[in-house]
Amino acid sequence: MLKKIILLSVTLTLGACATSQNYTNQLNQEIGKTTEQLIGKYGQPSKVKRLDNGNEIITYVSLNQQVLPDPDYEFNNDFLTEDEMFYPFTYGGSIIPVGNFMEDVITDYCKTDFYIKNNIVTSWQYNGNSCVAM
Repeated sequence: MLKKIILLSVTLTLGACATSQNYTNQLNQEIGKTTEQLIGKYGQPSKVKRLDNGNEIITYVSLNQQVLPDPDYEFNNDFLTEDEMFYPFTYGGSIIPVGNFMEDVITDYCKTDFYIKNNIVTSWQYNGNSCVAM
């Protein structure tokens, strides 16, 4: 429980300025830009869908998974080199890993679609739990 409180505190502190409203404001600035300008800013899209009417939907997906180790998981008792630390995973060392290493997996996800008509961004939409900007 303490681990989750600390993680929440760090997340709130670091992400205090990153908001979905800022992300909305950023996306609104892309309306009227060309496809080339969009790709120049955001890089190659995750997906491009060409519609029957000639319009396009350019999609960007951001996915980040973080693993929070179980606090009861025991790697080693002493200071060891990296090679020595991971040696127990071969079950050849004197210390065998105890418990489930992964207590929680946190997934941050954001999918943003830009609607393109005549090579110009006309609208956008997004969904996900990490669609934020500074």
